[in-house]
Amino acid sequence: MDPTTLSEYCIYTIVELATLEEAAREGTPQTFNEGKPWVTGHALLEKARGAGLQMPVLLGDATDCNRLLYWDLLTDVTVTEGGTSYTVDRVRELDSQHTPQDLELRSTGKKIAPNFIRPYAICETPDFLCDS
Repeated sequence: MDPTTLSEYCIYTIVELATLEEAAREGTPQTFNEGKPWVTGHALLEKARGAGLQMPVLLGDATDCNRLLYWDLLTDVTVTEGGTSYTVDRVRELDSQHTPQDLELRSTGKKIAPNFIRPYAICETPDFLCDS
């Protein structure tokens, strides 16, 4: 992936492992739902699009948040009263083992703490995505 096409920020979120595995096998656009509204995430996606950049999303297993398993490029984020639906172009497996603790939070510039339990976070886009 050309690092000049990725936005400065990405979203880290979790999805059930079976859903991620099936989405990766299909290799087609997928839509997922999250119970929290990604208001800032939506705004950052629109800003990235305006600059001609793509915004990545990093995906972990909802039942075991110790590893980052997949990633993708956001194609749509829709925020409603009930949460967020987001669409990605295809779910891609990460080539190497990374953890959420490899990510830096946009809000603080600090690494995600062990046992981070929030369903999503806005992070700085990590360099390792350029190698995926």
